[in-house]
Amino acid sequence: FSPAFRAIEQELGLEEIYVLGTNCADNSPTPTAAKNFISEGIGLKDQESVQGYEFMQDFRVHVKTGDSYVKKPYFCLPGTIATSAISTSCLSCFDYTNALADVVVGYMGAPLDGNMDS
Repeated sequence: FSPAFRAIEQELGLEEIYVLGTNCADNSPTPTAAKNFISEGIGLKDQESVQGYEFMQDFRVHVKTGDSYVKKPYFCLPGTIATSAISTSCLSCFDYTNALADVVVGYMGAPLDGNMDS
């Protein structure tokens, strides 16, 4: 994206142009798939307590439940959960938009907050 924008920035009347990338993560194809991921993948039966989940840079899924987190390593997730819980668009994503961005905003590659690592 950046090279393409830079090629036309003069035509757009801009002095400089920067491309901002945002990380895409934690997509579920349907609400039912997200619920199945929580119950079958993570093993939480009380889905009402779940406020959200993220695939974090420590290679674990962090599931927020109230004031705490349940954490499960990616590699411990059952292989069968991927078919129903991961959006098909994620299966072919190589994050090209961020690879070509000037600046990327998000948590991928950022240090893990020490309070979350316990």
